[in-house]
Amino acid sequence: MLNIAISSWEFPIFLGLSIVIVVLYYIGYKKNIKAIEDVSKSLEKGLNPEDKEYIWLGGTLGFTGNFYVKGFKKISASVFMLPRQSILYYPFSLITTGYDRVEVLFFLKEKIENEVHIIRQVIPSYRMPKIFNINLLHKKKLKINNRSFILMYKNKTEDIKVILSLAQALEHLGVMHIALTPDNSVFYIKLKVSLNSIDNIEKAMKKCINYVGKN
Repeated sequence: MLNIAISSWEFPIFLGLSIVIVVLYYIGYKKNIKAIEDVSKSLEKGLNPEDKEYIWLGGTLGFTGNFYVKGFKKISASVFMLPRQSILYYPFSLITTGYDRVEVLFFLKEKIENEVHIIRQVIPSYRMPKIFNINLLHKKKLKINNRSFILMYKNKTEDIKVILSLAQALEHLGVMHIALTPDNSVFYIKLKVSLNSIDNIEKAMKKCINYVGKN
């Protein structure tokens, strides 16, 4: 029979570590739950949907939601939170993912012909999104409010100027990627979520709605 003995000085250390793990789990869990609720409210305020539905991703990972807004086929949003409740995986996620994020797809009623991407440059490069048809797109580096971005496009049209203007308006709100794609006629935006300024999501959504409504 296996006999494991714990000395008198090891037990308090073991107990202390267990308490720390439980406390950190609770703090991280509560922080993520509150952030998810606040993100949901901010999205709804910015999009002002006539109807909505949510799919919980489980635990404190986030959610996906469909919002039915006048003038669009639908708007889909996905929210992904860092695992703050896990003291083991959280540090690893800071390396791989790096930040909380919300991704929103506006399914347009009008047909889109061009493809345009504006992507914020980040380090390390593996955090950059993968564009599968990148060989078919023109590529250019540029600065928006002194931050480095990459512009990719298929055809040089007025869409580029409009999206560049939108990117400039959204840069301080945490924009990481803006795209206009002909597949399913989608306007896409990814935002870095800051827990201290979640209301930036509402501001960004209103600017996006305004952009799509005018173009």
